[in-house]
Amino acid sequence: MFHSTIHAIDTDIYSKAEQEAWCPTPPDYQMWLERLDNTQPWMAIFSSRLAGFIELKDDGYIDCFYVHPDFQKRGIARKLYEHILDLAHQKKLSQLSVDASKVAMPIFKKWGFEIKRANKISRKNQILINYHMYKSL
Repeated sequence: MFHSTIHAIDTDIYSKAEQEAWCPTPPDYQMWLERLDNTQPWMAIFSSRLAGFIELKDDGYIDCFYVHPDFQKRGIARKLYEHILDLAHQKKLSQLSVDASKVAMPIFKKWGFEIKRANKISRKNQILINYHMYKSL
């Protein structure tokens, strides 16, 4: 799902080379099995398919927040976000933070996040831009 989502981004936003640097083809399934076993993300299942997932670390950092292209613009991102927002309130977190892609940044701004800084990440001879954002709770 992660691979499909990254590689469906409009190439005017992230070029094919940037997408491949971000998420190589083929995906490293073993790395993902180990990661997901450790992080245990919250998942959205729609019609028996994985529609999206999100991770919330103990310090309020939102990691790996993706919605499959087949399920975008159906409110799934909002539902996943509302779930971790509820968790953050239960844990009495004072802040949420995220490193949001160019695609996700406007969504997080709509949800009240502020940009702290732009990040430039170097991967496989590509510079990927994302935005470190935060929201006080």
